[in-house]
Amino acid sequence: MIRAQGLSVFFGRTVALDSLDLCIDEGVVGLFGPNGSGKSTLLRVAAGLLRPSRGTLTFEGVAASAADEGFRRLVGYAGHLSGLYVHLSLRENLDLTARLYGVPRRRVNELLDQTGLTEYAAVLGGTLSAGLKRRAAVARALVSEPRLLLLDEPYANLDADATELVSEAIRTWRRPGRTALVATHGAKELKRWADGGVVLRRGRVVVA
Repeated sequence: MIRAQGLSVFFGRTVALDSLDLCIDEGVVGLFGPNGSGKSTLLRVAAGLLRPSRGTLTFEGVAASAADEGFRRLVGYAGHLSGLYVHLSLRENLDLTARLYGVPRRRVNELLDQTGLTEYAAVLGGTLSAGLKRRAAVARALVSEPRLLLLDEPYANLDADATELVSEAIRTWRRPGRTALVATHGAKELKRWADGGVVLRRGRVVVA
């Protein structure tokens, strides 16, 4: 599903990804490694938000590019920032995403329930706590039921109960023909049920 060949990303003299070769099939795959190992950079490239300095990354044979509307519709991405509109309520944020993707509103209700956010639906995005914003970002990434799900630290600022809610939402989304790449320091939680794992160090794969 995801194939990287000779993938390199440079920020000035800093090497974020170093001639990385990787092939990931369908299922939920954890992306592990210390800070600075290249996890977030790899997710941004996979989402089409960052152009490689060298090499290629494709999903189902299509080059990752946010400029390609067809590709964008395949992808659900939640980065470090929630991306919520601060003056819209949580429900309005998710409703907007649903309308952009032509998804029935009941999908929003399902995700609010799955992620334990129903009671916060009327709260403005800018006033949510860090943990609630994290859950909201995951919910928004799942709205379109993407074939490629990319999550960067989805368990950050979450307690045990919220962590399980997020995991269950991802497991509910998981089905044949779909691929998720989840970067996390919460290795113990994800390793419990993920289909596989990749470890990065200094921009290279050390375990796959």
